[in-house]
Amino acid sequence: MSKEAMRRNQNLSRNKITFEAGPLFATAMILVLIVLLSVLYLSQVTKTSVFNYKISNLQNKQTKLETEKQKLQIEAARVQTLAQAKTSGDSAGLVKTTTVSFATAK
Repeated sequence: MSKEAMRRNQNLSRNKITFEAGPLFATAMILVLIVLLSVLYLSQVTKTSVFNYKISNLQNKQTKLETEKQKLQIEAARVQTLAQAKTSGDSAGLVKTTTVSFATAK
């Protein structure tokens, strides 16, 4: 506003608005802040617990799969050994026996 406009309107004044909080309002704001922080904390703890549960389940699944893998590797080695023994016996020209006799010591 210009100076001339201010002179014409002598009753125009500027008052600063101040905000004053009483003890009841301050207490209410502190309680709201505490509740808000508590909810945020509980939310984070819950998320962490859920992630730990998922990780635990995945680790258990991984352990089971590793155990199954080891069993399958052992089975594969056994089958390969049996196959190799059969082919090596055939290639060596061994003959199957029909009767077996045992020698006894006197």
